[in-house]
Order: sequence, then structure tokens, then C-alpha cells
Amino acid sequence: MLINESSYSILIVDDEQSVRVSLERVIHKEGYKTFLAANGAEAEVILGRENISLVLTDMLMPGMSGNELLKSVKKSWPEIEVVVLTGHGTVEKAVEAMKNGAYDFISKPFKRAEILHTVSKALERYALSKENRFLKEQLADTHSKKYKFIGKSKAVKSVLNLVSRVAPLPSTVLITGESGTGKEIVARLLHSQSPREQKRFIAVNCGAISENLIESELFGHVKGSYTGAIKDKDGLFRMASGGTLFLDEISTLPLNLQVKLLRAIQEQEIMPVGAGRTIPINVRIIAASNKNLEEEIEKGAFREDLYYRLNVVGIYIPPLRDRRDDIPLLINFFLKRFNNDMNKSISGVSIDAMPYFLGNAWKGNVRELENTIERAVILCDGDMITTDHLPQATTAEGAMPVFTNMGLKDAVAEFEKMQITKVLEIVDSEKKTAAKMLDLSLSSLYRKMAELGLDPKENNV
Repeated sequence: MLINESSYSILIVDDEQSVRVSLERVIHKEGYKTFLAANGAEAEVILGRENISLVLTDMLMPGMSGNELLKSVKKSWPEIEVVVLTGHGTVEKAVEAMKNGAYDFISKPFKRAEILHTVSKALERYALSKENRFLKEQLADTHSKKYKFIGKSKAVKSVLNLVSRVAPLPSTVLITGESGTGKEIVARLLHSQSPREQKRFIAVNCGAISENLIESELFGHVKGSYTGAIKDKDGLFRMASGGTLFLDEISTLPLNLQVKLLRAIQEQEIMPVGAGRTIPINVRIIAASNKNLEEEIEKGAFREDLYYRLNVVGIYIPPLRDRRDDIPLLINFFLKRFNNDMNKSISGVSIDAMPYFLGNAWKGNVRELENTIERAVILCDGDMITTDHLPQATTAEGAMPVFTNMGLKDAVAEFEKMQITKVLEIVDSEKKTAAKMLDLSLSSLYRKMAELGLDPKENNV
């Protein structure tokens, strides 16, 4: 998430208490959070514990000097800016400190205006560095990953077909579905298949930003528009210029900002907080919600006009319980990922554990399945995930499918057919591995497949 200027924290380091207190008094009045340390050792403890933006440190202190503290900061917390405080006869050391990475120095006795000016400029550089890093990470993340929406079920094919048709268009898209179904993955697919692919994809969770900050995060602000706004700031709309802005949990957006969002989409322009004029934008909006927005409209919590503006094209992602055919593919996908991450070689899921995966309600959807596989891989020291590696509270009887519309003989055959099919999917149709998982000889597997009408020559049975 982007940095908020109002949350800057400044660490003041000086062995003289009177200096620490006077500096704190000046800085605290500007709305910054302050921490005080009497020496370098205390400063390092605070740096390791708190999210510090700027260090003001005296040059000459008992024990660790200001220059030594500077080197420690730049080695362990390189993004933090450092301003050194100099007394008579230490200007040369201050110049040396700037060569070692200090932003600037302030000479004693301090002048209030000089302190505030230097602090403001140092924090501007800190903010710029943080924002540049954020954008580089976002851009690298967008271009380096190949996002996949795993599944071969009819429901998944329908979603992917709609994505391929909508992606090249400039239309806004509303993605709906329960938590954990993969809404952000679909949003990233829309971006990666669009003409905006080489520009930024910026995702923001509207519910994760406090109400008093989200307007500035989205639309930006001008210097002085509120306490702590020490410089003009581009919001996410401008940062996503030419690309895609993904607004997750859109239902949590306050009503007053829903009006501004509606105008931004309609007019393709925004007005930063405190600005007197609008700024044109060029960004595609993709929104997502795990709530029923039509019900939110009925409650008066969501604007109807914004809903229709967002829902030009709607994409619904079904819950995992409605596309159980995709579970074996997802298991295989996550196994490969976690095997690689943890340097393991687990080949699959044992025959006794498969009913759990196929019969679970998966209220947390794909995210819950992913977490379950990750946990199982952590616990598994062998080559197969068994019921011992699954959450005990949920491996209850009843997960096994029950066929109530047929006799016992036919039900057994149906289960055998389903079980063989799923296991073959998990192991990518490797018959020897499948036979081992099913506790059959290879010849018995072929014979059983023939009895059940499964073609052994098919790669995907």
C-alpha cells in the first residue's frame, strides 16, 4: 500500500534531554509522530521496532557516534532518511555524513523554520523513494507473473471465454463472487489480455484503507490540503494512467466517494483533495465485490447509478463447491507450487484422503483449498498426502459421495469410475503413479478402466 504522509514517524537521537524535548515540541506540532533516544543503542532498538521515516541524530554522542548510527541505518534500513545535527566544530563531520548517505545537516542553535524546512524536504524524498519502489514492484509483479485461472469445468470455461471477449475492450467490468474464488486473478487476466498490458495494474482493497484516507489514496491531494500533506501527491487513478485500476471490495466505499468515483468514470477526470480544478485521466476500472450489490442498493449502502456504471460487463465466479470437477486440477497445481517452494517431492493425494477434498464444503473456496494443501505439504514427510495431514476437525465421515439414485452395485461402479478419473487427473494421466495411489497393479488398473468404460489410451480420461 502507498505511504500516507500523515503517518510519518521521526526519531530524534541526542544525548542532551533538553535538545530532544525542544526538537520534539517543534516537530510534534506539525502532526508527526515522534520517538526519542538518548544514544545510538536506544535508537537501533526503536528502529527495529517502529516504522520510522526520518532520523534526526546528533553527531557527537557517548558510545555510538552520529556517523556510526548513520551507517547502521543505511545498512539495515536504507529507505530511512537521516538528518544530522551539528554543533560548533563538527561541520566537517556533517559533510562527511552527507557523503555517507545523510540527506542534510542542521547547525546548532536550531531555528524553527530551518528545522521544519529540512524535515519537510527529507520526508518528500522519503515519500518519493517509497512510491517509486511501490510502482516498480507493481510493474514487475504485473509483467513477471503468468496468471492462471485453474479449471476445466463448464463454469470456468464460461468465465475464461467472457474474459477473452471483454479484455480488449475499454468497458468497465464488475467481478462478483464469494471471498476466495479468484476475483483478483480474473482482473489481472483482463489486464494482461488488453491493449493496456504494458502499463500498470494497480490493485487496491477499498475495505483496507481508513475512510479518512481513501479519498487521498484514490484521487490524490495538493500540498497543505490537510495536516501532514507536505507535498502534492498523485492518487492511484493517476498512477494507473494508461493501465488498469482494480477496486476490490467496492461495496465498502463510502457513499460520498461513490459520487466522486461515478464522476471519474463518466467524465474521465478527477479532482484531488484541496485542488481547484479537475485533471484528465485515462484508466480502465475493474471492480469486485463479494457482497450482493443489488441488496446493498436496497439497504441504501450503494448507489444504483454507480452500480450500473460499473456493471457494464458482469463476470460471476462460482464457488468451488459448484465446480468440484476442478478440485483435482487445483490440487495438482498447488502441490507443484508448494513442492517447489519447500523443496519437496510429494506426488499426490492418497486414496483415503481424496474423499475429503471432493466432499468438503470449501466455504473459503480456492483460497481455503490452497491453504489446506500448503498445510498438508508442510506436515507431510513422505511422498503422499494422507488424512493424517488434513485438518482433523473437518475429516469427518460424510465427505464420501453418496449415490442415492442407484443400487449398491451401480453406486460402487460409479464411485470407482469417479475415483480413477480424479486420480488420473491429479497425476496427469501417469498410469503407473495412478495405480500406486489406487493400490492396484498396472494390469489391474487397465482391466478396471476397460470394465468401467474408460479408455486407457486417452491422455485425459
